[in-house]
Amino acid sequence: MADQTWQFRAFPAPDGEAAAVSFLNEPLRQGRGEASATLRNDGTVGLLWLEPGSLGEGTEQTWQFAEFPAPDGEQAAVNFLNEPARQGPGEATVTPRSNGTVGLLWLEPGSLGDSTVPTWQYKDFPGPGGEQAAVAFLNASPRQGAGEVSGFVRNDGSAVIFYLEPGSG
Repeated sequence: MADQTWQFRAFPAPDGEAAAVSFLNEPLRQGRGEASATLRNDGTVGLLWLEPGSLGEGTEQTWQFAEFPAPDGEQAAVNFLNEPARQGPGEATVTPRSNGTVGLLWLEPGSLGDSTVPTWQYKDFPGPGGEQAAVAFLNASPRQGAGEVSGFVRNDGSAVIFYLEPGSG
């Protein structure tokens, strides 16, 4: 949509995740690659989205939220994204937290269905310099294309990415 504009909204605790999901499922709804969220451990959510969304008033896909506990929240989130009906490019936004938990927003059902390629993976890059290592990894062949990455850079210079492998670029 040529007339879309990026917007921002904060959703307060204690139910920021549920409020953000409800918002994304209201008309004119956001589709693949049209929303990115930061799900904080205090229950608040920062949401960036394109308005109006491409899903309009359709209900064939809906936004959902899940929390994956520590100590293996990253692996649990990746396992979830790889279950049928799997999420494709732009259908998931992930927030890995320093305490090992992971917050996830996703579109359901995903466009990859029961297929097994590409596959969601995650990778940690220690700091300092983790952000540069993550960028180098994402630009290596085959590169990840639009909507195939959800990343997070921490204050200590470390980074973690969730990505579809192989990339389409």
